[in-house]
Amino acid sequence: MSRNEKDFLTGFQKAAVLLERLLASPPSFTTREEYVESVAHLHANAQDLTSRGLAVGCLCALGK
Repeated sequence: MSRNEKDFLTGFQKAAVLLERLLASPPSFTTREEYVESVAHLHANAQDLTSRGLAVGCLCALGK
């Protein structure tokens, strides 16, 4: 597996951990879905593959 693939999968794993934490303790200021979508948009245009993996993982969780 290449370094790029590992970086992308690391980001995807971070998204899974984020979603796990949100299920255990939802944010009080917004819905879980809006929070996850905001995280995805923040990381979508990043240059590093870890951030892009995080964005893709978040969007996958939302079914987008």
